[in-house]
Amino acid sequence: MPLLRATLTVAMFGGAAAMLTPAAERLREFASWFARPARLPFAWQAVAAANSDGDASEAFARGQQVLDLVPGWTLGHAAFAYRYALTQDTRGRPEEVARQAYRRLIVALAWLEAARADAGEREAELLHSAAFLAPMACRQFPGLDAMLPVGGAAAMTDRFFKEAERLFPGPVTREQRLFHVPTLAGALLDAGQRRQAIELLQTALERAPEARDAALAREWADRVAEVVRALRDEPVDAEPVLADPRFEPLWRHVR
Repeated sequence: MPLLRATLTVAMFGGAAAMLTPAAERLREFASWFARPARLPFAWQAVAAANSDGDASEAFARGQQVLDLVPGWTLGHAAFAYRYALTQDTRGRPEEVARQAYRRLIVALAWLEAARADAGEREAELLHSAAFLAPMACRQFPGLDAMLPVGGAAAMTDRFFKEAERLFPGPVTREQRLFHVPTLAGALLDAGQRRQAIELLQTALERAPEARDAALAREWADRVAEVVRALRDEPVDAEPVLADPRFEPLWRHVR
């Protein structure tokens, strides 16, 4: 079990490293994450223990301890927020399940908002991650959307996307709202969150028509659909996905 946890840690940090530019400052930043050997392994083990016990609140708190050590790790923030907000809770009446889901969603979004202070040039990635979370939660928990502010999950999603475009104006940011999804889905899979990764990809498929280039959107949607089938262990030709560098974070999960 310790080996499994160590492997998971390296995989998730590896995914984060893939997002860094070659600049010396970025390399020093990544190296600095490993300058905390006395604290990080113990913090990560506490997260794993909380997850195995099925305690979403404790896992969330333990996850915060890890991220306090690596505050600029945007993929880590997103993975922990998704796990917490999308915890399957079917206990109690549907209304109570929805209320608990609402509470977790608001806390998870607040966490992502707070992480923006340390995100730097990767702030858009946090905003895009936050944008997909509300609709995913509403798909999973009936009655949740009615509890959200006016406009529901769709309005919350648009707010995060617009904020990203305001901070980073230009056509590239709009395209990144879709092309960031494979990286985030890969981080979720590395963290063992297969169900959440599939939900994210399905939610992203609904947003594909928003891309400026219709032909590019259709091609991208085809690749995403192929990934979803592969993750569900359905028959699929994975070669187009494995030949597309935009989906590199998912390659090891669809081979």
